[in-house]
Amino acid sequence: MRTLDIAALRSLTAVSSFAGVARAAEVLHVSQPTVSGHLRRLEAELGTPLTHRLGRNIAFTSAGEELVRRAHRLLALHDDAVDALLGRAGDELVVAASDLAAAPLVRVAAAALQERFPGRPVRFRFHRSERLRAIVQEGAADVVLAFTDLGTGSVTLGHAELGWFRADSDVPVPEDRLVLFTRPCSLREAIEDAVEGLGVSVAREALDLTGVLSAVREGVGLTALPLGHRTEVGLRRIEGPAPLPTLRLSALVSPRLGPAAKPVLEALRAETARVQPGA
Repeated sequence: MRTLDIAALRSLTAVSSFAGVARAAEVLHVSQPTVSGHLRRLEAELGTPLTHRLGRNIAFTSAGEELVRRAHRLLALHDDAVDALLGRAGDELVVAASDLAAAPLVRVAAAALQERFPGRPVRFRFHRSERLRAIVQEGAADVVLAFTDLGTGSVTLGHAELGWFRADSDVPVPEDRLVLFTRPCSLREAIEDAVEGLGVSVAREALDLTGVLSAVREGVGLTALPLGHRTEVGLRRIEGPAPLPTLRLSALVSPRLGPAAKPVLEALRAETARVQPGA
């Protein structure tokens, strides 16, 4: 009977959420060969390719896209079942983040926790904003990062400026066609509000950042992303069809961390100020 390794599925969802093996490895605090090995393990178990190269970029095959969709659900069910039946391991620390939460912030959160709690394992959970709100209500994470309001106890780290992007090529790109994340998504809501009444339509929906970037690079249409993505290979920033709002970047640090909660939050504020001067 074929089985899917939980650690490998975590690597898969990190690659999809952060659009690359290098970023996934950085976020998960493992080596790039470890993440690549996890992907190969899944491909060997399933007997089909899950990713392919697009120049210097990575994209998912149709089988890979399907597995990513299911992997998010499998990991959520796995983690919820373990927490419900056994409770969270007494020494485990959890960082939960949305797809668009900057990889450096996730890395900083993990590093700050490991500095103050040496030897304690850090687990990562990547979800959409709606699920993150539930995680907050359940008290199932020590640090939560998202481009949305996380409710009572959360703080605003900064506001991310958005920009319009198209494929960085001479191929004509329809500027009335958009590539958006599937619902629910706070970024999608901001984009749709900005272009309301302008006659634009959705050309393609994608579950994760990898899918959005792949479609834009193919010339399917435009998208809007936090300006931190302006260095993405194969993308060109343009004026776009409409002015865009900013997205609130929120963090919630659990009071369970005790005296460590404040320095963890300060580390996140410092990193936000570094990547978003004036935040």
